[in-house]
Amino acid sequence: MDIKNLILIIIAVLNFFVGTVVILKNYRNKINLSFAFLLFSVVGWSIGLAMSRELAGTIEAVAWSKSAYYFAILIAYLFFYFTTVFPYQKYQLNFIQKFLLSLPLLVILTVLLKGDLLIIGLQERSWGYDIIFGTLWYLIYSLIFGFYMVWSYINLAGNLKKTSGYIKFQVSVVLFGFIISGIFGIIFDLILPYFGYWKLNWFGPYFSIILLFVIAYNIFYKSSKNI
Repeated sequence: MDIKNLILIIIAVLNFFVGTVVILKNYRNKINLSFAFLLFSVVGWSIGLAMSRELAGTIEAVAWSKSAYYFAILIAYLFFYFTTVFPYQKYQLNFIQKFLLSLPLLVILTVLLKGDLLIIGLQERSWGYDIIFGTLWYLIYSLIFGFYMVWSYINLAGNLKKTSGYIKFQVSVVLFGFIISGIFGIIFDLILPYFGYWKLNWFGPYFSIILLFVIAYNIFYKSSKNI
């Protein structure tokens, strides 16, 4: 297995481990659940990228690539949900609101499953592959992804203004961590691919792992020591 793909698998295992620890720490807490499932989505994203690269040139590689794109947008959705309950739940969403916020995920899943609307195919290269995508649905995908991310950052920025003391520090750590990981993830897995540069699309998860561990440490471990 290519070393880059192996590192992606290792990143997936580490995220799964931390996510499991977070859930076991308090499986009834919405903060723990949303953050853990976010990490599990990073697992799917990382494995999807690794396997699509490893199996480049096969039909299976297309399926793995589609899974990576779905888990990537699921990360953005779960990040948004996480910001609605961290550090405290700001408002309750009714069924209709939850459905409308989840509807873009269902649309993207349908598009990915229905064939070549978003991802048409893969073109094998010496360093991996290029994805051939449908321009219209790639733009729609990018807008949905951006919608979730921007709203999440707005939520965290608002929380930063309303909190103080150690809680404010926690919010600032989360905001900084997701800004850094979000910027590099968007650059390497959304913007550069739009312009036809796929050579570094494996790089996004690399930036997420260290920052997510820092966030997990400060929220779920260090905070418990301060109680």
